[in-house]
Amino acid sequence: MSIEQTLRDVVEAISIARAAEVTGRTPHYLRALSHAHKREQLTCRDAVLLDTEHDRMFGTRPLIDMLRMQVDARQSSVANAKAALAGATIEAVRESGEAAAALIAALAPDATDATRDAAMREVIQALNAKRRIIPILRALMKRQPQPP
Repeated sequence: MSIEQTLRDVVEAISIARAAEVTGRTPHYLRALSHAHKREQLTCRDAVLLDTEHDRMFGTRPLIDMLRMQVDARQSSVANAKAALAGATIEAVRESGEAAAALIAALAPDATDATRDAAMREVIQALNAKRRIIPILRALMKRQPQPP
């Protein structure tokens, strides 16, 4: 995963109109940010504003988490990467369990919109937790010595 993909996910989740409102940017500019080959790049200010809105709506901060994971993945030590993988895996399993429980509750005949909203939040949190594993695994795969 990349910052650009994470940005697309955040903007899609909160809506392009809300993202434009929160950042004061145009929808065209925000769309351009999500293309790695474009000149425009996400500013720290916009990342904070978008993550704050995503956190308000869904309880997660995917942009900051992706940045953190990319920094962690660049650690030179395999031991650090393995520790990061362990922590990210624990989080992903926990979030997946919470999502499963929320989805079961949303299946109930008397499930309310609030119950389904909670399930949506939990599923998004589980997806974000799993997404954080990808750069760590990539870093570990790059560091593995190749057999002769």
